[in-house]
Amino acid sequence: MDKLAEILITSYPQNISLEDGTPVTLRPLLKEDEAALVEYFRTMPAEDRLCLKDDVTNPQVIENWIYDLNYDIALPLVALHDGRIVGDATLHFNPIGWTRHQAELRLTTSPEYRVRGLGTTLLQNLIDIATRLGLEQIHIEIPPRLDKAFYLFEKMGFKEVANLRGFVKDLEGTESDLVLMVKYLQEETGRATG
Repeated sequence: MDKLAEILITSYPQNISLEDGTPVTLRPLLKEDEAALVEYFRTMPAEDRLCLKDDVTNPQVIENWIYDLNYDIALPLVALHDGRIVGDATLHFNPIGWTRHQAELRLTTSPEYRVRGLGTTLLQNLIDIATRLGLEQIHIEIPPRLDKAFYLFEKMGFKEVANLRGFVKDLEGTESDLVLMVKYLQEETGRATG
């Protein structure tokens, strides 16, 4: 059994309580979650969807994610409450090439589950997985208008390393800066930096 499979089998599903006591289950996304994931993104506020890399309002996008589900390339963790997806956090790996020592992180939560610890919990789970896999860093790319996201990532040890002016366009075609934030995992594991 490979290391990732061992982590997933021994750690999930994970039943937790949010800060207000709301019970939530964390687990990897499964192929049978397609309809729930489509619904999750369908009900996401339009303003939030504008900040995502993919057009999640297109069910074909979700279908492709599900069809191509491969945890060695992208590991999506979902948070469920009463059988409904209320959060989605993903590590995107590049197992070969010059970025094989890192992963890209993406994180979304339903608005009604924010400021209750769900984002922090999902993020900490992905940090723990990345650390256990021996990755050296994880990064996230976000537009600056997500100031609450900046606070969360800074609180969790991410540092802004680049601000690319006018680098991206949202789904409506509006130009935006892109901020790259990185968390260096070797600082926590005691591995030498070099």
